[in-house]
Parts: sequence; C-alpha cells; structure tokens
Amino acid sequence: FVVTLIGLFLRSVPITGLAVPYYRNILHSHSHFAFGGWVMPAVLVLIMKYFPELRANISYRHWRNIAALLLLSSYGMLLSFPFQGYAPVSISFSTLSILASFYLAVVIWRVKATNSNTTAMRFLFAGLVYLVLSAAGPFATAPLIALGRAGTPLYSNVIYFYLHFQYNGWFCFALLGVLYQIIGDDKTRYGNQVFVLLNSACIPAYFLSTLWSHPPFLLYVLGGIAALLQLVALFFLLAGISDSNTNRKLHWMIRLALFAFALKIILQLAGALPAVANMAFVHRNFIIAYLHLVLLGFVSFFVLGAMHESDLPNTILKKALSWFVAAWGITELLLALQALGEIGGFMIPAFNEWLLASSCIFPPAAFMCWFCYRRS
Repeated sequence: FVVTLIGLFLRSVPITGLAVPYYRNILHSHSHFAFGGWVMPAVLVLIMKYFPELRANISYRHWRNIAALLLLSSYGMLLSFPFQGYAPVSISFSTLSILASFYLAVVIWRVKATNSNTTAMRFLFAGLVYLVLSAAGPFATAPLIALGRAGTPLYSNVIYFYLHFQYNGWFCFALLGVLYQIIGDDKTRYGNQVFVLLNSACIPAYFLSTLWSHPPFLLYVLGGIAALLQLVALFFLLAGISDSNTNRKLHWMIRLALFAFALKIILQLAGALPAVANMAFVHRNFIIAYLHLVLLGFVSFFVLGAMHESDLPNTILKKALSWFVAAWGITELLLALQALGEIGGFMIPAFNEWLLASSCIFPPAAFMCWFCYRRS
C-alpha cells in the first residue's frame, strides 16, 4: 500500500507541476522500499508457509530477527532516501538490508541437508545463491564513485547486475520453488529440466542488461543463448503444469503471474536483438513497463495468489484483486503504447493524466488486499 502511494505521487508530478528537487531520491525510495518492504518480507512469509520443514528446523528467533531487520532497513530507506539520496544514513540501512538477506541465506543453507533433493528446494537454494550474488552490485558502487566513475556505462551495468540477480535470480527462483511446492514434488513433470535450463541461463542472461552499452559481440551471443534457454525452460514449465488437476491447485492470480513470467521471457528474447535493446534503452517507458511486468505482474500477482486462504472474505478480495490487475493492465498498455508512439511519431493525448488516473486504482486495491489478508 505504501509503495503504491509513493508511485502515485511520482506519477502526479508531471501533472501537478510540483517542484520536487529530490524527485530522483523519492524514486530510489520507491524502488528500494518495493524490494525490501514488500517483496522480501512477502517471500519470507511464503517460505515459512510452504516449506514447513524449514520452518520447523530453524529457530523462531531467526525468523523473527530476519523479519525485524528487513522491516527496519526498509522503513529506514523509505524515510532517509527522499531527504538525502545515497548518503551515510540511507547507505547504512541499505547495507543492513543486504545483511538481512545474507542472514536468511545462511540459516536456510544450514538446514539444507534435511530435504534438498526436491525440485522446490533446489529452486529455493539456487535463488538464495543469486540473492547473495546480487549484493556484489551495491558493494561495487562505492569504489566506482570514489574513482569518479559514477554515471558511466560501467556504473550503470553494476546497478543492472544487482537488479538482474534480484529480479531474474532470487525473485524468480524463490517463487518457482513455491510453485513446485504447491504442486507437490510427486506431481511435478519436467521440473528438473526447468531448473537446469533456468539455472544455466541465469548468469549469462545478465548480459542482456548490458547490450545498451554496445559490449563485445560475444556478449550478444551469450545473452541470446541464455534467452533461448529460458524460452525452452518456459515450454517445459507450462507443459509440466498443464494437467487439469495441477491447474486447479493454482489460484487464478498465480496463473496470471505465470502469464506475466512467460511474457517476460519472450521480451528478454526479443531484447537480445541489438535493435530492440537500443530501442528499449532510448525509450524509458519500455523499461518502466518491463520492470512493472516483473515486479507487479509476476512477483506481486504470485505473492497475492499464494497467500490466499479459503477462509478469506472472497467478495471483497476478488474485487480488490480484480482492481489491482486492471490497474496493472491499463498502466502497462499506456506505457507500451506511448513508447511505441514515440517511435512512430504519435503521442497519446493526455498520456500523463491517463497514467495518473489508472494508477489511482492501485492504493485502494492494495489497501483492500491488506485488509482481507490481515483477517486470515
């Protein structure tokens, strides 16, 4: 709910004409809080809910400590970034968030031997590897700034390193682990193939995020191969859950999340083409639409579906979820059409007003979801 309010404020600025000298700082606050205040605690909840063997074998104090560190660091970043950007206080809270991630990885790795051979567990453990690996990005920014390399292509690619291994590594692998846990390992088809292909593709797929800087041709090839491996993995994933009994186990929000996941993989394949990579970099709305496709369309839809319990007030919740999905669909369409319009030489009339109006649906929908899930 808080993330949607900040997003709504950011989208109001072009219309209201508010002089916001710290707009970029608020944007950083929005993105950091989306990761640390929403996704990380939500994934922590899903791990505890769907991996009871982990919950049983890890002391309650560890779960409590991790949750407390995640929330403390997230609200610290939320309150410090708008006023100072990247400065000692906000960097301290950001570092605390990374340490909380390490804490989570260590306590789960310590009980790995309990049941590490299932598809779900392998996805979760691999996701934790990528979570730890992603921290290399933030830790590398300080030396680059000290060397006067801030704002260079290298600095941007270091940021993209963090984002890639968060989005395409940790988030995707952790949620796919939850998916296979919901399905049940005895019902899983092609789970091993999906894991091997996605795991093989994850590291070279990072190069897809660097194509805007025109790297050596070899990186185009590696990125393209990774995108193809992901496409094959998607085929096996969808084939494996196509059984009607399996589908009935999945909440409709999870099925929508998998649609967004499929679209993400197809767009990554398209992004392996140099012309498409350049087009996406030049037209910022493509990038915003892609990031929201992953964070809202895949991650948030999946989380909201996986948190569902049978005793929830369904009428209110269905409306809330439907509003959330509608807001996402309208804003994604507007962003994509505006970016295409910039290429084709036409603009959507009152684009900012339409984008703000559709974004106004997010906060009440998120608040209603919070209200319903809190009663569960």
